[in-house]
Amino acid sequence: MPALAGRHVQMNGAVMGKIGRNSPCPCGSGKKYKRCCEKKEAQMRASQIPPGRFRYEAGSYGGPGRGYMPSILGYKEVGSDSWAEHLCLVKTDAVFEDHEAATSTAEGHITAARQAQIDAGGSPQEFALSLRHEGYKSVSDSRIVQTEA
Repeated sequence: MPALAGRHVQMNGAVMGKIGRNSPCPCGSGKKYKRCCEKKEAQMRASQIPPGRFRYEAGSYGGPGRGYMPSILGYKEVGSDSWAEHLCLVKTDAVFEDHEAATSTAEGHITAARQAQIDAGGSPQEFALSLRHEGYKSVSDSRIVQTEA
């Protein structure tokens, strides 16, 4: 079954092994993988990624008193050396007291996702699935706040 090839769970950046059809879904829903995300992920692997170049930056989502969650901003190249925000991903199940810890966690997840992409022969879908398995979710109401170093 080719749809099963290459399915691995990543937890804290380490590959934990293949996801079995009857295993709990890595999205955290509590359902079996075959009844939750298996079809969606097979479609994702078969789908076309929008053309163009992308880059990703680690950061944090939240603020003082609310905590900081690891976040990843994705930018798409829109011209020669010109980039536009494309998406914001947030790991809502991890809250840190400081911005640096959340950003460092996101940096580790980007590194692991890049490695998953390399291991899959350069497939951008595997990059996206790796972040999904880590618990990142797309957020539409984000805004960038520049902080002074």
